[in-house]
Amino acid sequence: MRLSITWRARLLNGALSGLALVALVVLAQNRIRMVLYNAVDSAVQSQAETMLHHGPPPGFPREGFGDREGRGRGGFDFGRGFDFGRGRGPRGGPDVMRFGTTALLKPRPIPLDGQTLNPMEPPWSVAGAAAAREQGTDLRQELDKDGKTIKVFSIRQPSFILQTAASLEQTDAALAEIQKALTALILPVGLLMSLLGALLTDIAFAPIRKLTRAAAALQPSDLEQRLPQPGGSDTFDQLVTVLNAMLSRMEAAFTRQKRFTADASHELRTPLAVIKAASSFLLENDDPLTERQRRTLSRADKTVDRANTLVSDLLLLARAENGSLHVQRESLSLQEVLSEAAQAAEAGQSTPHATVVLDVPEETFATDPKLLHRVVVNLVSNALRHTPSEGQVTLKAIVGESLILTVTDTGEGIAPEHLARLGEPFYRPDASRAREQGGVGLGLALCKEITAALGGTLEIQSALGQGTVVTVTLNP
Repeated sequence: MRLSITWRARLLNGALSGLALVALVVLAQNRIRMVLYNAVDSAVQSQAETMLHHGPPPGFPREGFGDREGRGRGGFDFGRGFDFGRGRGPRGGPDVMRFGTTALLKPRPIPLDGQTLNPMEPPWSVAGAAAAREQGTDLRQELDKDGKTIKVFSIRQPSFILQTAASLEQTDAALAEIQKALTALILPVGLLMSLLGALLTDIAFAPIRKLTRAAAALQPSDLEQRLPQPGGSDTFDQLVTVLNAMLSRMEAAFTRQKRFTADASHELRTPLAVIKAASSFLLENDDPLTERQRRTLSRADKTVDRANTLVSDLLLLARAENGSLHVQRESLSLQEVLSEAAQAAEAGQSTPHATVVLDVPEETFATDPKLLHRVVVNLVSNALRHTPSEGQVTLKAIVGESLILTVTDTGEGIAPEHLARLGEPFYRPDASRAREQGGVGLGLALCKEITAALGGTLEIQSALGQGTVVTVTLNP
């Protein structure tokens, strides 16, 4: 199944939002980890620098420290801040001193002469001490005797190496909690971003929906309308430009076609009138004619009549499509006009034909009588052609705020696949039968155009074997 462009845009937007969210979470975790680890590094280095600046605590060699002991200039009180002699921290912990939120461990000196100040307190990092002996300072991450991760800073002095350390247990626990919290946010935030992305996609596609409505509103008789330009010179704007150019070409082609139909119909009327006059004169003249000549002239005379009807219909259709059809409204008697139209339709049919029943009230209505007569004649004639002689055609009128005319027959009906195309010029559901019955496919097209010119609508309902109902609604 192929997804629509809108759904593809929504899914792509959601996927990109999800990837961006995951990338943001990963970057945030890495950044937080770096900040916390840098804070630990700064803590152990600051502890060493503070000790070297303020003097040694009890049990540390004095060489290499500052001149002052006890409380230093920066306010760090070794005697109160940490009990190095008994190895207990300020809160009773065995080896831990707090430095902000970092768990600092007890500093340890490593003499350069190889002697151990306290055999119970080996170096926090033997490798770090060796590295500091060679290069002066060293900062590394190691495991203590309990297998816990610690950060160790080593700095060389004239007679010893000072090592300060901090436990990473609390830092790693904080990182784990942060990671858990950020991971838990991925799903709800991802869904929210997907919904917002879908909403923004719909908002972005709003001009496309506007174009769709504008394109759907275009009618063949109103091709001077153009699609609105979204602007921006992007792909959609270029597409609209191309479509508007195509509409301009179509409008020009339709205009030429309508002009040609009208001009050709008008020009054909004169030669057809001459032929009709000549054939009628010969048939009505008393000059002797052979039976074959008279039969040929009679066939030509009837053919000219059909050609005249066709040309007249074409000219009327062209005028209606061009909007140049003259409409002259006047108050008329519905019974008189519709009765005359029904009689004219019956006169044009071969006998016997179906019965025509009129159900018309004695009402008046304001519209063009000639055009209304033409519509009713066409509809009733069309119904009679497709209704057997034992059937019935009913012409009914209802007058209210509008005039509603219905032509109902009990004929053969129309297949559903043909209903949508009824009213197209020269379209006939059964071309062979329509040609035998004299139809050329212009009757319904004329009725639709005339009805539209009168400010009304025409609807057709039909079913095979059940007949057809044509409803014409006219506004005063």
